[in-house]
Amino acid sequence: MKRLFCQEWKELPVGGNGPTETEIRQFHALAERAGLRLKLGETGVLVRTRRGLKAQQVVGVLAIPGCTLEILPKIDGRERDAVRNALVHMLVVAYDLRVADSALADMARQKHDLLELLIRLFATRLLAAVQCGLPRRYIACEEDLRLLRGRLDIVRQFTRHAVRPDRLACRFDELSEDTPLNRVLKAVISRLARVTRSAANARLLAELAARFEFTGNSSRPLEEPVRLDRTNTAFHDLYPLARLFLEGEWQDTTSGRLAGFALLFPMNDLFEMFIGRSLRRALAPRRRVRLQARDRYALKVENGGNSLFNLRPDAAVLRPDAEEPGDFKGCIVLDTKWKELNPARHDLGIASGDIYQMLAYGRAYGVSRVILLYPWYKDIGRTKGVIRRWHANGADGFPMHIATVDVGGPENVPGILGRIVNDVSDEAVTLVADGDANWVSTSA
Repeated sequence: MKRLFCQEWKELPVGGNGPTETEIRQFHALAERAGLRLKLGETGVLVRTRRGLKAQQVVGVLAIPGCTLEILPKIDGRERDAVRNALVHMLVVAYDLRVADSALADMARQKHDLLELLIRLFATRLLAAVQCGLPRRYIACEEDLRLLRGRLDIVRQFTRHAVRPDRLACRFDELSEDTPLNRVLKAVISRLARVTRSAANARLLAELAARFEFTGNSSRPLEEPVRLDRTNTAFHDLYPLARLFLEGEWQDTTSGRLAGFALLFPMNDLFEMFIGRSLRRALAPRRRVRLQARDRYALKVENGGNSLFNLRPDAAVLRPDAEEPGDFKGCIVLDTKWKELNPARHDLGIASGDIYQMLAYGRAYGVSRVILLYPWYKDIGRTKGVIRRWHANGADGFPMHIATVDVGGPENVPGILGRIVNDVSDEAVTLVADGDANWVSTSA
């Protein structure tokens, strides 16, 4: 199996150790389809260039028959395997998969590609959930039995069985494992079994398939009317990832065979989700964190009309004494930006639109402070945490802090976020960087 690697925003040249022209065309077609599904447009994942393909701000894995392409995030000071492990750790936190640190460490020691690691992660987490039992629900059944079960269907009894007194038309509710959620999970197991090339993953998936033996098959699993409630809490975090696996398969319309598979994550969204979950972990249980709050608007319409332009900051940290989830007075609003800062410029190269956005958040939510959070890069220097302290103009001016976190060490991010929110200086140790690598390699 041929394996290719590339960083976001880097080019993957054709020939040499890179892909062939045929593989370039296959990856490009698969990326176009994935880009439309992610609502990023046809060029949102890979752009065709004269030399080959250029990755955009999306990470993950693309697989075609005989070849896989990993697109990894740009993280300074880390080797490729460390970046891959950091990405897996971010996904675990972002999707709240509750995987034990020992399991993450075990996966970090394996030399599988990103797709196999994610399959292993999903299968391990799903197996832990189903070992406590599959979610079940009561379904209405109608059967003709010798003994009465449930209620007698009078109409059916005196029409169909008028001359068969030995048969009773019964109607009853039966507790069944054949639920929409279980059918979706069974479909994922089946499709991943077709994709995996790892013997260990194949064994895990075979064990899972046996546990779903009495669950029906679904021809359209993405259209199943799944309802997440207190009866299937253990599976809530697995369902979004299951949908991603199902959406990623691309079948050949002529032969029906697997033509490609894509599991991709826009880095803007992943960084936002990872920071939001990490912030909750860092501040619980002392402070409540609201993610994507929708309680405030930019404009108030006169005469009681509806307000306009909903403002949704990535995270709002409420005061310790806030009594209600909607009490934002004096909160701290934090917004994430997966962009590089330019420390050589006095404004750090921050887009003016991002500043205007934070000013709107600050005044609408009545904040005590706003924070713009960026990924750390080696050019910024030693500091991780708050790197600039500015102040908004005006009578109701409030502090605006610019901060960074090193996602190359995701296990340390909650601690850094705690220091940022509490405005405590961070004397982080400088990381040794290997330079700006353009990863392209192959292996059998």
